[in-house]
Amino acid sequence: MNRAVQLRTPRPTPVRLEDARSIGALLVGSRSAETRRSYASAMRTFTAWCQERGYPTIPTGPEVVASYIAHRSRQVTHSTISRDVAAISAAHLDEGLDDPTAHHGVRRALRSVGRALGTSPSRRATPLTTALMRQIIDAMGDLETATGKRDRAILLLGLAAAQRRSEIAALTTNDISRQDAGLLLRIRRSKTDQTGRGDLIGIPLGTHPETCPVLALEAWLEASRRKLGDGSPLFSRIYNHSRIADTALSGRSIARIIRARAAAARINGQDYTHIAGVAQTWVSGHSLRAGHATSAAEEGVDPMTISRTTRHRRLDSLAHYVRPASALEDSTAGKIGL
Repeated sequence: MNRAVQLRTPRPTPVRLEDARSIGALLVGSRSAETRRSYASAMRTFTAWCQERGYPTIPTGPEVVASYIAHRSRQVTHSTISRDVAAISAAHLDEGLDDPTAHHGVRRALRSVGRALGTSPSRRATPLTTALMRQIIDAMGDLETATGKRDRAILLLGLAAAQRRSEIAALTTNDISRQDAGLLLRIRRSKTDQTGRGDLIGIPLGTHPETCPVLALEAWLEASRRKLGDGSPLFSRIYNHSRIADTALSGRSIARIIRARAAAARINGQDYTHIAGVAQTWVSGHSLRAGHATSAAEEGVDPMTISRTTRHRRLDSLAHYVRPASALEDSTAGKIGL
């Protein structure tokens, strides 16, 4: 006699409160703080739109998501809409609900928006190249103060190591060791290294004392009375231009410092807009990283070598900075006998 086999989903096993909290902490940590903030912002906008129309937010249906994509296509870029869709997907999956964004119609709507709007970014961070950095340092009239020494070290170290703002903010004195020829800097975790594998970056002594990242860092360490290896945050807040706190600067504070110092040197990024082929460029926390890639390309360094310092996992991402800087040198148009 044939026996029917019935598949059953096992009932969830109750766990202790402290174990449930541990699970929750692990799940929260699966996304970076920046991603959580970005998704939360996207869901607030989506929720407000749904409430205006009387649509359900969570759970919602693919027809609602497709309608939202059409609505947002009149306001924002394709990358922002893709972020919105990812946030809606994550919100449903986190609640154990079916993902409405996986529907074929939603994916078609997203592809259609990509064709209509284009998928290339309409804005890009202005690269703060070596030439622009000299302009910024020359405009700093407070280099003898603690604030001036800190900011110069932030700018030069960030440019030399091609760092993101979050990476600069996360540095401690344990992450840097002094060598005869310069510094070794360890980046413990980054946007493309969420599991903390880490990267080691070499920073040689600079040719010019005023823009040498090693000398700039040593001046800041002396002013802050910190020593390499003592475990302190490398860059911290300063109150009343003199009292140096133990609290580390945030990534947003790093970005504000970069923008303020560039603005004081009359650098606004608009000159780069036409070269980059985008609608708008602006100085941001990403400008130091972009500046390293652009400056290295202008000096003829090949992309593979640049990527070892910038830690780009994909060369097509690096090409956004390398191509404008080396387009003429790399072109074969001058080699076809025109």
